[in-house]
Amino acid sequence: MQEVQDRIAQVLQTEGEVGEVLRHIQGTQGKRLRPLLVLLSFDLCGGDYSDDVLNVAAGVELVHMASLIHDDIIDDSDLRRGQTTVHRRFGTQIAVLAGDQLFAAAFHLFALAKSRAVSKVMTSIIQDMCIGEINQLLAPLSSEHGYWTYIRQKTARLIGGCCRLGALLAGSSTQEYVLQEFGENLGLAFQLTDDVLDYRGVDNKLGKKTGIDFAERLWTLPTIRAYRRGLIPLDWYNHDFSVIRSTLERERILDEVWQVARNYVTKASNLLQPFPTSATQQELLRLAEQIVNREF
Repeated sequence: MQEVQDRIAQVLQTEGEVGEVLRHIQGTQGKRLRPLLVLLSFDLCGGDYSDDVLNVAAGVELVHMASLIHDDIIDDSDLRRGQTTVHRRFGTQIAVLAGDQLFAAAFHLFALAKSRAVSKVMTSIIQDMCIGEINQLLAPLSSEHGYWTYIRQKTARLIGGCCRLGALLAGSSTQEYVLQEFGENLGLAFQLTDDVLDYRGVDNKLGKKTGIDFAERLWTLPTIRAYRRGLIPLDWYNHDFSVIRSTLERERILDEVWQVARNYVTKASNLLQPFPTSATQQELLRLAEQIVNREF
């Protein structure tokens, strides 16, 4: 993972004021789950270490970083992992271009891979991510069907793709789609817990403000289910945040959604059972369980 971080720093190394922007972006990185999943999936499938897997792992993190910059602009967020968001510090125009620069750097790394399938996989994933976000802005969802489609495109596809790419680079075509499904289940669980934490979390632990989904009038599984059961009104976003949050907590909607996330973690873990027991398999199982053990 240190080599991945070094590779990211290398491809983003730029002098002057642009360098300051890119250094700030690197300072807002989180736990780097996505490149870790590339590396672990690669190892699980018996891959022999090469520059290809290092470049792809760094590339998927750059794609994730770029998407977060654009998400923060759309959400008008002030903080990202405890630091000022790029558009707040440098302005929206610079933030948009910085996100574009990260995408370009990512595809430079993907193009270095011997397998042409890497760029093909990542192009498809990014298209889905963008389509999901555009649809959400044009026609905000309020049904469970729409919600599941959205979070698969927004979150699950990239995490699943990371696991698939690890298998692909290891030359394990028989395990590509098993690991993609494993990763997509992780992604769904991750998004579900994020949606709960937006109502239940603590700002200084999350590194971002709670109530963003509420402020953005974003229908997530907690509000969709609460509305369908007549627990909150159609215009819930016009009411006080603390009232809506209390209702979701009192009626155990947040607990229910958290349990749905646990179910996806179980599905993901079960997909790893056929693999031989190893330190890598156990680390992937630990990462899966960690998703539903995040602090409130």
